[in-house]
Amino acid sequence: MMRFFKASIFLCVVHVCLVFGGFSLSVLAQTDCVAPSYVKTTTKGKINWEQFPTFSLPFKLIYNGPRLGDSLQSPLKHGFSHLATFTQYDSQLARDKRALIWYGVASIAGQPWYEIESPWGNDLALYKQKWTNDMQGLSTLFANPVSKKNPDVDLFVVDIERELPTDAAIRLLKNEALVPNQYKALTDLDFINRYKKDLTKLYAEPITHLKTNEFPATTQIASYSDAPIKRSFYPLNYTWQEWQTSNLVLNYYMQDTLTNQVGGAFYNQNTFLTPSAYLCYENRGSKQYANIAYQLFQIEVNKARTNKDLVLFEWLKYERCLPSTDYNYDVFVDDNIIEAQAIFPFFVGAKGVWLWDGTEDSKVNYAAYETFTNALYRLSQFKDFFTGNYRLFSPKTAYTNFQENGPLWRAVIKDNSILIAAINEFAEDTQTTDLVVSYGNWSQKIVLQGKKTFLCSFPLPELTVNYGVWANPNDGNFTFTSLNGKVLAGVLQVVDMMGKEVYRTQQNAGLTYANIALSVPNGSYIVHYEEEGQVFSEKIMVLH
Repeated sequence: MMRFFKASIFLCVVHVCLVFGGFSLSVLAQTDCVAPSYVKTTTKGKINWEQFPTFSLPFKLIYNGPRLGDSLQSPLKHGFSHLATFTQYDSQLARDKRALIWYGVASIAGQPWYEIESPWGNDLALYKQKWTNDMQGLSTLFANPVSKKNPDVDLFVVDIERELPTDAAIRLLKNEALVPNQYKALTDLDFINRYKKDLTKLYAEPITHLKTNEFPATTQIASYSDAPIKRSFYPLNYTWQEWQTSNLVLNYYMQDTLTNQVGGAFYNQNTFLTPSAYLCYENRGSKQYANIAYQLFQIEVNKARTNKDLVLFEWLKYERCLPSTDYNYDVFVDDNIIEAQAIFPFFVGAKGVWLWDGTEDSKVNYAAYETFTNALYRLSQFKDFFTGNYRLFSPKTAYTNFQENGPLWRAVIKDNSILIAAINEFAEDTQTTDLVVSYGNWSQKIVLQGKKTFLCSFPLPELTVNYGVWANPNDGNFTFTSLNGKVLAGVLQVVDMMGKEVYRTQQNAGLTYANIALSVPNGSYIVHYEEEGQVFSEKIMVLH
């Protein structure tokens, strides 16, 4: 992993509900939503895990931060599901708690892949021997009575990061002495296409090698940062529709070389995907850059292109995003952003977070990890919202939130309750922001305090009609159904994530269901249904 180069428990109790012509506005006594308190350590080289109660969350939460001599596997008792940083006390760590990053996959001095990020002229036999040796070394981390050939872990992330990302960079490779003349003789277009095809094939070689050498079949595999969408959305070069559908924005080695759609050998090797979201040192404190919207975009846009689980890589320190920056590697992100990082990803469909640092220094104050853990504890009070039958609701895309630079909110709906997370990361610390959140015929005014994350649940009004969508995701064909047997007699509409209508019909067939066939590109859409003042909205994903 390289830097640039390359209080009490929350309660939502009594509130008043006012009804105006079928539209309800709940007025919350905000003292009822109180975040748990914690004490930030002032001692360097220490994380005070003991101040938090034991708790868990229904997600993959991988701790890859400093352990500082921890012998109790403390992160596992406080929200995290896996350890990826180990001490001498972890040799007997349960297999389902083990996570590993395999660093330096392409790092052999003198090899074109390592030296100039070229797929040509590499000694694959030399690489395979390195990979075998790497696995044997990693296997010694844990007591493993079965085999010493491979580490026996639950989650395994390959860290390659040896590719040229743009056509312009690939074209310049023609000037390198290590590139064989047969490729230099190609036209620029053929050279670029051949590079992408051969680099994609090379990227698949490490995992192929592992799988042919008794690597545990039950281990879930991903490749660091190699998701279908890898680029930042800044500057705003593409529309949201293009991000969801265009092949131009795709990470080329996560594409099938024949169809140019998401797929191919390397993509198929990944059990789950790990997009990353650096917070840039250069943008710290800037009101023109939405850190949380940027992170949520990585999830939302990749969810529009894949059905694989997404585990977001996060950091509690800023990263250098421009090579010329005079950069302090120990500058931690603002506490309010740290708290939001622990909460918001799960509101847009992330199945986990991989918290990475990779450094340990007794001279550093690590209170930021206590802030992150406290936010996880805060979220754990509502963990039942994320189990069983629930749905996520986003009133706007993170892409739109970024463009507007205003308050951001997301919701989880389960049974007759809604959980709201909201933040205005552009506010001054002493500023308050009034925000109205709504879902269907329910609406709620909340007040955001500075840059703090609002998190609270509310009861939803009983609806006389309930509806459902099956299947989701789908290929454009789905069924919209009345759940209580009432005949559909309202307006059914489908819009894309920019609000453009792609389908509308008045239901008058006397049926309790409607079979819908959309002729639309891959992407996310919102199904709206309105009948007699009742409103239903649900996000669907179309994947052909």
